[in-house]
Amino acid sequence: MGQTKKRYYDRYTLEYKLQAVRLANNPNVMAKDIAESLGIHPVMLYRWRMEHKNGELKVNKHMKLKKISSKRRASQADPMAAKEDGLKKAQKKIKQLERALENRTEELDLLKKAERFLAQKTKK
Repeated sequence: MGQTKKRYYDRYTLEYKLQAVRLANNPNVMAKDIAESLGIHPVMLYRWRMEHKNGELKVNKHMKLKKISSKRRASQADPMAAKEDGLKKAQKKIKQLERALENRTEELDLLKKAERFLAQKTKK
């Protein structure tokens, strides 16, 4: 059986490509990890990096024009801002869970003390 040709191809804006290249050029991060986090194939990111290096990364007729509506949040347009927002939410949730754990620990300690008190009272 032969393979069927893909009918829909993802098209990315020039700003998206440039941001991906900037992230991949960071010396502390592996390009493979950037590609995985952006949901693209590492070879595509490599190609974008090479095109950027050679000055060939430009807007073409197939790229979607970026239309930002007034209803769209800035964090949805920027993948890094979305990650930072997710990180803030996760940190807030961690603090909430730590507080809940502390409350439960205090309750447990209080119950243990009450149990010891009642055990001593019944011995007498």
